Formats: sequence, structure tokens, C-alpha cells
Amino acid sequence: MLFNEKNGSILPEYTALPSLQKGEILVKNKYTTLCGSDLHTFAGRRKEPSPIVLGHEIVGEILEMAQSEPFYDLNGNILKVGDLITWTIFAATDSDEFVKDKMPQKSASLFKYGHVQFTDKEKFNGGLGTHCILKIGTGILKLPTSIDEKFAPIINCAGATAMAAHRLIDQIEGKNVLILGAGVLGLIASTIAKQKKASSVTMLDIDDVRLENSKFFGADYVYNSLNPIEELTQITSGFYKKGFDVIIDMSGSVEAIKTGLQFSAIGAQHIWIGAVTPTANVEVNPEVIIRKLLSIRGMHNYNYEDFTNAVDFFEDHFLDYPFHTFIEKEFPFQDTEKAFHYAAKYKPYRVLITI
Repeated sequence: MLFNEKNGSILPEYTALPSLQKGEILVKNKYTTLCGSDLHTFAGRRKEPSPIVLGHEIVGEILEMAQSEPFYDLNGNILKVGDLITWTIFAATDSDEFVKDKMPQKSASLFKYGHVQFTDKEKFNGGLGTHCILKIGTGILKLPTSIDEKFAPIINCAGATAMAAHRLIDQIEGKNVLILGAGVLGLIASTIAKQKKASSVTMLDIDDVRLENSKFFGADYVYNSLNPIEELTQITSGFYKKGFDVIIDMSGSVEAIKTGLQFSAIGAQHIWIGAVTPTANVEVNPEVIIRKLLSIRGMHNYNYEDFTNAVDFFEDHFLDYPFHTFIEKEFPFQDTEKAFHYAAKYKPYRVLITI
């Protein structure tokens, strides 16, 4: 399915599968979920090359491998035809300096699935196509049987990104955590915090339904940021005077980020994830940063280690939380455009498209 930025259409395009090059793997896409960045592109808030096959949260089945030597996933397992897999949203070459520094998502040679223009040479590279050709440098993992395959596409974007956020945190055990944004990213980050034995998790959002639901994903306290700020101090009365030790922004909201800064404990760590579309500046007072020993770190996407840890996390904890409820609506492949309109209108956690 091709998205055309000029008229906002999503229409089918029929083309033959190419011959594989050495090191490539042909996958039959099985499920794709619509990520927030897909919806931002559809709505014109995010610019991608057009026309384009969108979709990067994907699960698929291996159909063909382009060499006789064995292929391995990131855990060292031999891959074979018929394996159900998910993969990193990017491919990067081992020789790149950013790959060596464990930041492959910033590689000069970066290739991102669902973010590449549809051309004569590049066609099967997104989740909203029947097939995907995986390139050398793609991190691949076999899907554990304990994880619902309809949920699994979410792992290779939201799941791995939430895990990347937690990698940046020096210590979370026994700490008070504030998560800004009760979407999929925030809820996953909350469950990871609980499993890492955070003392408390507070969720901030503007949606009361999502806030209430976040209690099933490890949130101890919830706060609607449309309410007076004094309510946050009342909700967290046991520790609000010293503030939060860890603040993770998954919302991209400048106002939410300001609230997080306002309620920083001494030595607090701020991890900013959500602002991946153009947004306003955030005013930061250097004296406050210095005297309170605060740190602010950003994370865009994730690395191979985060992806592997995310799959491991859901293999261990998929049944501990109602992750299956993230899929609020399913659409057949031919109704892809309807799926986008539905997601834009009703804002579910995720819409699933069955290829």
C-alpha cells in the first residue's frame, strides 16, 4: 500500500518481487501495527519521502534467504524458512562508527524500514506491503511462542524504545518514577519500572481513561495534567517534597516536560523520548540544573541490545500485564486506509493490520 503525501491517499500498488541480493532475507509480512509516527506522516505533521510504504512495527515469516551459509538472529539462533520473526526498524553496517559506539540508529549508512521512498530499486521495505526484504545489518529475532504474535509488532518500536529509555537510567530500584504520557510507550515503561523494583510509579496524562488503565500496567498514582498542579502534590504526598528521582517523557508535550522539571528531586534523571516531531523550546534554568544536580538525556529509537532486551522482557512478562489490550481494532490489509482514518479519529493504543 502506497502513501502519497500530495493527496493523502493510501492505494494498492502491484509489482513483482525482485531477486534477492547476497545477505538479504525475504519475509512475508503477517501483521503490522500503526505507530504514532505513521499517523503523524499520514496527518502531515511528519515529513517522509513520498510515495512510501509506511509501517515499521512488523512481524513476518521467512520465505527465502539469499545464500547457502546460515543466517543467525541476534541471540545466535540459526534462522530458517518458516520462522516467525520480528526485526529492528533499521539496518546499519558494522563498520560505521556509530554502530561501534552502540548507536546504530544514527549510522551514516542507516536504512529504516517504513521510512524509505518507493522507487524502482526500493519497493519491499515497509510493513504495509505483502513482503519485506531484510538487508544486511538488520537485527532479527525469532518470536518466542509465549508472546501473542498480534501484539509482537509493537515490540520492535515502542517496546525497544521503552527499554532504551531504561538503559539510560543509572538506578531505578527504590526510586520514585514519573512517566509523562500514558500511551503505549508510557505503559510499557511503567511495567519495566515495576519489574526493576521502582519504589513508586506515577503516570501523568490528559486522558482519564488512559490514566485509570495505567494502573493495570504498574502505575501506583495517576494525575491528569489538566487539573491544578496542587493535585499532583496531594496525590504523591508521601514524597512530593523531595520530588521524583526519575522522569521519563513519552508524551512530547512541552507542558508535561515543564511539570517534570518542576518536580525534580535532587539528582533527578530526565529521559526525553516523545518529542520526535517539531515542537516548541523548553526553558531550562541553568542554576536549578546545577544546584539540584539534574541530568537530561534524550533517546531516539534504540540499539540492538535494547531490541534483544525488549523481546526478552515480553517473553518473561507478557502474561503479567494486559498487553494484549493494546490492540484495540483489527483491519484486513485491503482496508489499510480505513485503518488510518480510524486511528486518527479514535486514537486507540494501536490498530492492527493483518496482511
